[in-house]
Amino acid sequence: MSEAAMTENPAKVSKKEIKAEAMKRRICAAVVACLDELGYAETSINRIQERAGVSRGALTHHFPTKQALVAETAMRMLHAAMRPMHEDKKGGQVRPAVPAEQLLNNSWKHIVNKAEGRAFVEVIVACRTDRRLYDVLADDLQQWDADSSSAISALYRGSDDAEDDAALLWSISRTFFRGLLTHERFVSDPAYLARMMDRFAGIMDAHLIVRG
Repeated sequence: MSEAAMTENPAKVSKKEIKAEAMKRRICAAVVACLDELGYAETSINRIQERAGVSRGALTHHFPTKQALVAETAMRMLHAAMRPMHEDKKGGQVRPAVPAEQLLNNSWKHIVNKAEGRAFVEVIVACRTDRRLYDVLADDLQQWDADSSSAISALYRGSDDAEDDAALLWSISRTFFRGLLTHERFVSDPAYLARMMDRFAGIMDAHLIVRG
């Protein structure tokens, strides 16, 4: 049973499934730490096993390959990131929009530039060259992109007259986030990165406009 299914139907979850889910969470947490600290290329089954403190058999029972393990971890991160949006839709409510400058700064500080955010960027970059990982994640990542763009378009409009301008601006912003994480390794002064983020958010604020 998936994590989402367990959340939606807690009464139907067996003790065996609860134990298996706890093991998966432990292993996936180790994947996040390894991806954040070491990067995708240096994240190996052995290192994940050591970080999680589990046996090789326990790990491969749930995840037979590195790609399967990384893909499961990525989907858990995506599900967590998109959960507020899905909960709003389910309740028939729309989350109030904040100015784009605040949205972007909050996204950078509280989502992107955290262990999970940095780990997710490692996965995205790895999909470019690891065909097996890409094949596992491609459909889900495309759906995530569509859901994310749809959520933004419901709350914001772009300064251009094009119908998809808000979604386009959001895609540009996410691309900037990924680039800033990469650039961070070459900047000695953290304050300079903060200035870059503030400057970018200020520029985008004039183009990504809260719907009235």
